[in-house]
Amino acid sequence: MWESMLIALSKLNLSKGARDDDGVDQLHHLGTVAVLAGFAALIGMNQYVGDPIHCWAPAQYPDHHQEYAENLCWISQMYYVPMDEAIPFYKEDRMKTDISFYRWVVAVLAIQCLMFKFPNMLWKELRGYSGINVQKIVNMAEEVSTATPEDKDKQLGDIALFVHRWLQSYRVYKYNVVVRFKEKMSSVLCFVFGKRQGTYLTGLYLFTKLLNLINVIFQFFMLTAFLKFNYWTYGLEVLDHLGGNWMDTERFPRVVMCDFQIRQLANVQDHSMQCVLSINLFIEKIFAVAWFWFFMLAVATTINFAKWCWEIFFSKRREHFIEKYLLILGENGSRRERALFKKFVHMYLRDDGVFLLRSVGNNSSEIIVMDLIKKLWDKFKKDNYHNRATPAIDGNGNANAGRHGGTDPLTGETTA
Repeated sequence: MWESMLIALSKLNLSKGARDDDGVDQLHHLGTVAVLAGFAALIGMNQYVGDPIHCWAPAQYPDHHQEYAENLCWISQMYYVPMDEAIPFYKEDRMKTDISFYRWVVAVLAIQCLMFKFPNMLWKELRGYSGINVQKIVNMAEEVSTATPEDKDKQLGDIALFVHRWLQSYRVYKYNVVVRFKEKMSSVLCFVFGKRQGTYLTGLYLFTKLLNLINVIFQFFMLTAFLKFNYWTYGLEVLDHLGGNWMDTERFPRVVMCDFQIRQLANVQDHSMQCVLSINLFIEKIFAVAWFWFFMLAVATTINFAKWCWEIFFSKRREHFIEKYLLILGENGSRRERALFKKFVHMYLRDDGVFLLRSVGNNSSEIIVMDLIKKLWDKFKKDNYHNRATPAIDGNGNANAGRHGGTDPLTGETTA
């Protein structure tokens, strides 16, 4: 059941058209950004269009003096003192309960939007260095699903040829100790050495998912520092209030104190006013909703990241993904084809090829993926048998290898 729910969440599409990421990624760079931007717009309208503050002014204040005092309090530091406690005498003691964070909420929400968008921006900027336009392949595959039967086979052939040339072009052309060491390391540090080792796309994609996970966890640290209370447990406090403990929380006080000075000729007079911050009603609800959203997102991202690590780092998972389609097609039956199949997955497609096929599957039907794998499988077998039958040419121009020797075009190893 949980696996089915996770697959459904991964296939969730929040944007129009083809995509090369999954639903969890889109919850970060589309869903969360939209939610936070909506919160920022709501608070911004309340701050700059409505009346976010109202103060209790002395009777001797004319209307214009009261308006001036409210504006001055809005841009000054304010602090919270419970009604059953005395106001501290020293200013330093009063400012221990400073609640001036409300003026920076819009800016913080804008920074959060950028932080949730950044991993996707990084993915879009760096994915092109793999040598293939993933988005274009995905778009082409999506168009195949709506093509006529006459055009379908031709379009699939074009996609298979394009992918085949990419797989053949971006691989190691000579082998030595350093290259073999890089191949071993790329299985662990895939995004470091992976372009010609076939792990660049998968490593970069896994790295962006790791950034998503780090970012959503970092939000709790950042808001704890910004709001000056333990934001990690704020959602539990909200649930306690919803359980029947209906009282105003001190996290976002509505009634606060404001100190300011008025200069009259040579005299500077200190004034204190009690003000109502109605905007804190909105801010409290916004950060409560944000807590539950971030918690849900952190859980979904953790599970999704673990699932992709399982799919990428365990070779059996890659084999299973390709094998299920070939078995449906009646391929991969004999022992010889079984050995060739392992070579097809690990030396021909490699991690990046399998990742590309997964992206195609997320945007089209299982039949499109199956037909594309079939065409790539046929091309691979044809090239493999051709290279085995073609004599190898030595430095003197003599055909000395034939069927009994030569260099494997995929591994660079000498075959006997």
